[in-house]
Amino acid sequence: MAKKKKSKKKKSKATTKTEEEDTQIAVDKETDKKKVHIDGIIKTLLPAALGVVFGFLCYSALGTGAPEEGAPGMIYPWYFVMTIVIGVTILVQKYVYPFMKIDVQNFEGKDWIYVEFITVDLWLVTWTILLN
Repeated sequence: MAKKKKSKKKKSKATTKTEEEDTQIAVDKETDKKKVHIDGIIKTLLPAALGVVFGFLCYSALGTGAPEEGAPGMIYPWYFVMTIVIGVTILVQKYVYPFMKIDVQNFEGKDWIYVEFITVDLWLVTWTILLN
């Protein structure tokens, strides 16, 4: 009988350890959820801000995009300007995200498409509003 009592004590210690491990895993999951949520907010706000900034830059540098009479310089088609905006914003984000503790190495193609869509969308919206 004494052996049976010892085995019950061992089982209770094992269940206590398991409960502690479960609690630790739950805390880790909650922390991970918060980190993922904050990273998602940063991944949305930075491209949005870049899009607005580039909208203002395009308006100040290119204006309407139509050459005025007698004005020197080359007229850039909209798709050329958009390609430059996409290229520059990808590079900016690639080097800014690590400073914000976001792992760029884990970015997949869909993540880059997501952030660039936000950037280009707000760039076009901002520039269009300023043109009107």
